[in-house]
Amino acid sequence: MPRAPGRLVAGGNPAGADALAAALRAPSVDHDVAESLTHPFHSYPARLHPATARVLVEIVAGGGSGGGGGRGGRGRTILDPFCGSGTALVEARAAGLRAAGVDLNPLAVLVARAKAWTVSPRRRKELRDAGHMISGAVLAAGRAARRAGAEPAPMRKPSGFDPNARNRRLASWFAPHVRRELELIAAHLDELAAQDAELAAVLTACLSAILYKVSSRTSDTDGTWVDRNIARGAPARLFAQRVDLLVAGLSDFPPGSPAEVFELDARRLSEAIPDGSAAGVVTSPPYAGTYDYAEHQRLRFDFLALRHRELDAGELGSRRSFEADPDRAARAWRGALADSLAAIAGALAPGAAAAIVIGDSVVAPSGAPPRAMYALDDVRGALTDALAVEAWASQERPMLGRLERYAFGDRPKAEHIVLLRRQ
Repeated sequence: MPRAPGRLVAGGNPAGADALAAALRAPSVDHDVAESLTHPFHSYPARLHPATARVLVEIVAGGGSGGGGGRGGRGRTILDPFCGSGTALVEARAAGLRAAGVDLNPLAVLVARAKAWTVSPRRRKELRDAGHMISGAVLAAGRAARRAGAEPAPMRKPSGFDPNARNRRLASWFAPHVRRELELIAAHLDELAAQDAELAAVLTACLSAILYKVSSRTSDTDGTWVDRNIARGAPARLFAQRVDLLVAGLSDFPPGSPAEVFELDARRLSEAIPDGSAAGVVTSPPYAGTYDYAEHQRLRFDFLALRHRELDAGELGSRRSFEADPDRAARAWRGALADSLAAIAGALAPGAAAAIVIGDSVVAPSGAPPRAMYALDDVRGALTDALAVEAWASQERPMLGRLERYAFGDRPKAEHIVLLRRQ
């Protein structure tokens, strides 16, 4: 989201259009939501802004659409079929609603489950105690390893992964002492998983949250190598701090069940979400040709031993697909969008609403001029009679580069929210 909001236009049902416009403005006027609850717990590329998600959850749950609340209510489920790191799920749980999410990215599923892990105070205490025990054990092992004659601990060898190939991929990203601390944390989590798989998974998300901070990778979306001087013991201390941050955020949720999160292609929603069971949908599908989540998260996949073959093959709208064959990728993207919207229609209860956040993008195929992808046109073209456009709002986004200025010309690049109603 831009710091300086662009021109905003909206249409359709007046009350719904006003509410969607408010959702687009929310990031520039509400600076606290993004730092609340569990939102700051784990970085994630291009996540839905929490302030926008909060407004949209209110809309689809019947609290501000102006278009009739459908059969929403606190006993029914708010669904995000492209849940990413769980922003909409967090806001649904904060509103006291049931929440369900789907994503093909195994890391997204891991993180979303942790961020919306609304459990009892006793269970949160178990999380904190286990995290600090592991941190303390790793710090003690590090001190012992620095004594004369100490043998270095062997590297962890996750089951089912070639240890030599894994080491080759990880070696350049971590200083040796950092790698050993991280591997020891992971080894303790492996032991914990045999006794309490749920707790170990949440703590694995805590480990994931610090990996790039102690690596030589610049950021999630920038794979440039950068020199970082990480002190001994820093990974273990950062891990404990991340556990504390998560526990504090989880303590702010109202009572209720944790969100259900499924590792699944959004086009196959019916395999996890019963038809007609969702009281509303808040989601942001991938923007065409903009990101490569399989690449952005590869270091985490390798270290955490997360299997990602299905994501590599099935990631929708990936940048790499547009670089290889833009015409074929554009057809595939529009077809996938149509299939996803059909799946959303099937999951929604009659009369329930879906808020779709999607942005224009530019694709730059090798050796060819850049081209604009107009997301609102794609959404409208993908709809069937099962979903009707009730309202929409669009906000111009700054064109930051030469390719964008060339591709968009006189029609501004924009971010859109479309409110759809199940017929």
